[in-house]
Amino acid sequence: MTQNVLVLGGTRFFGKHLVNELLTQGANVTIATRGKTPDSFGPKVTRLIFDREDEDSIRSVLTKETYDVIYDNIAYTSNDIDILMRHVTTERYIVTSSMSVYPTFHDNLVEKDFDPTAHAYRLVTSEQVNYAEGKRSVEEILSQKYSQNSAFVRFPYVVGIDDYTKRLSFYIQSVCKKKAMFIDNLSHQMSFIDSKEAGKFLAFLGTSSFTGPVNAAAKGTLSLAEILAYVSKETGIDPLLSPTGEAGKYNGTPEYSINVALAEANGFQFSQLSDWIYSLCDQEIKNA
Repeated sequence: MTQNVLVLGGTRFFGKHLVNELLTQGANVTIATRGKTPDSFGPKVTRLIFDREDEDSIRSVLTKETYDVIYDNIAYTSNDIDILMRHVTTERYIVTSSMSVYPTFHDNLVEKDFDPTAHAYRLVTSEQVNYAEGKRSVEEILSQKYSQNSAFVRFPYVVGIDDYTKRLSFYIQSVCKKKAMFIDNLSHQMSFIDSKEAGKFLAFLGTSSFTGPVNAAAKGTLSLAEILAYVSKETGIDPLLSPTGEAGKYNGTPEYSINVALAEANGFQFSQLSDWIYSLCDQEIKNA
């Protein structure tokens, strides 16, 4: 049976890969965005224009159809969830969350390290809380008020040649252009996921019955020191590190790794980080 799927935010980064994967699966896909970013899907998708922060817009645009699955890539607080869920009808709801929900970072982070049912949810907006608190509030309200058949995916840093944040690119570009960097976590091991794999995993969840929080990351970790050493070897340029250099985009991130055993036990196999991260570095070097 063909799924009727709505994607909130699907015109850039892993949202594009999610839509492409859904189309490959044969789903009927509707994307709902502000209409400001063009997409390459042509007639393959239906497009809706709406304002996530305007309840009247949500009511008028999103109440006209019942969806088998809704993917929400642009929910940042419990208030976002609460307003939306008043006006949409869906059998399954999958939300992009973040590793930021974990109160402390350490090796082998597992889903139970943050329990979204442990504290009563409260309605908050992005103006009232920071990013991490906002994502926790998303999971809390989904677990406690809208728990029916919903899943929320905890991603680490998502990387890819199409990464509009340019965070990983910053380090490689700085080496190639001999720009000074200040990095406060050079040796910290960290988890990552490729943007295509992130989209593929989200699409997989749409056909799964899994509910609740789930980690998603490539297997293995890498430090910025290892990335810079590789770039230096490939370019012959030594990184320029200085306390007065531009601050690294991952500064402040402690050492951590993400356990993906739960997702894999439910049928999805993640890639090994080492199998593709250096190819991505090669592309970034070429672009630099």
